[in-house]
Amino acid sequence: MKSILVLFIAGTSIALALIFAVLQDPGYVRISVGNWLIESNLWVMITLNLLFVFSIVLFFNVKRRLYQSGKSIGSKLGLSGTKRAYNNTQKGFLSLLEGDWGRANKLLSRSATKAGKPVINYLAAAHAANKYGQVKDAESLLKKAYEDNADSSFAIGVVQAQIQLQQEKYEPCLATLLRLRKQQSNHPYVLKLLKKVYVKLEDWQHLVKLMPVLRKDAKIPETKLKKLEHIAWNKLLIQKSDELEKNHENQANTNTLANLWKKMPDHLRFETQTVKTYAEQLIRLNQQNECEVLLRKILNQHWHDELISIYGVIEGKDISSQLITAENWLKERPNNPALLLALGRLTLRNERWEKAMEYFEASKRLQTTQESHAEVCRLSLRLNQANHENMSNFDDLIQTLGLPELPLPEPNPISE
Repeated sequence: MKSILVLFIAGTSIALALIFAVLQDPGYVRISVGNWLIESNLWVMITLNLLFVFSIVLFFNVKRRLYQSGKSIGSKLGLSGTKRAYNNTQKGFLSLLEGDWGRANKLLSRSATKAGKPVINYLAAAHAANKYGQVKDAESLLKKAYEDNADSSFAIGVVQAQIQLQQEKYEPCLATLLRLRKQQSNHPYVLKLLKKVYVKLEDWQHLVKLMPVLRKDAKIPETKLKKLEHIAWNKLLIQKSDELEKNHENQANTNTLANLWKKMPDHLRFETQTVKTYAEQLIRLNQQNECEVLLRKILNQHWHDELISIYGVIEGKDISSQLITAENWLKERPNNPALLLALGRLTLRNERWEKAMEYFEASKRLQTTQESHAEVCRLSLRLNQANHENMSNFDDLIQTLGLPELPLPEPNPISE
């Protein structure tokens, strides 16, 4: 307050002094420039000069303030844009988690350029666009992600593989994943995606080769791995048999199937379903003797009714020895209906008709199945022990079940 009063007094004093000086002696100033002549008193000229200097100072001062003000406004606007991008990114990721693909794509892609890490926005937006069915947008966003940050090529490749898998583009997806494996050979998620692609492509051969790596690095529960391994090896056996049968190379390439069997992990080679699959493929390839040897060895160590059922329909190198082997098993399992049914069929191969009927009837008494009933009916028809009324029913049942072709006695006429 005091300083303002002092300035006011000083200003008033200077003004009065100037007025007094002007009244005492106004002075005279004359300026001639070419044809121009300016005349004025000294104090007016001094005042004009002071006003001119003051105007220049005021101009530059205003200009400086405007510049600083504009810079401040621009800074505030830029900060506002970054904050908006941050908020939109957060909302975009929330929409992504909620499954609102359209909104997530819109928010994440629009805020990408002002986000702290645009590549993250682009990748998340690409995922959302793909889920929303906008395939071209997803591909475009992946391209932008790579252009923004080529150093993130691995992460971009992982998202690309995910999108290709979702779009059922399995061949391109496989190429992407194999490229990623060159960068990081044991990356858990890449291995999991690779496993899925091999299953979709039914590429069982490469899948079984991948199993050791999956078990070591993919962090998949062992129960799931065992189930997958079981499926892969069984499918591979069937696939290889298909190829051999298609190329009519049954005999020459039996070793192909045998070598595949030897490469199989031990715990699978004694697993019932896998043995059953392998035995069925040997039968397909007309390798019944090899099948008989295999099943005999397996059944001596690990008994299973499904395997004895197969053993009963194959014809080994020595059918007499095959029958003796099965009869020895019967000593340990006298009341096994599956074994008795197999013995009946093996006995038919040895043309012992009455004995075969005994085995079939014994199997039927212990457990009546369609197969045991059908075998009794089929043999009864040939031994003239069926009546006319049931013959058509027996024939229908035999045709429906697809009983194995076995030696049968010559039919006798049925007496009236």
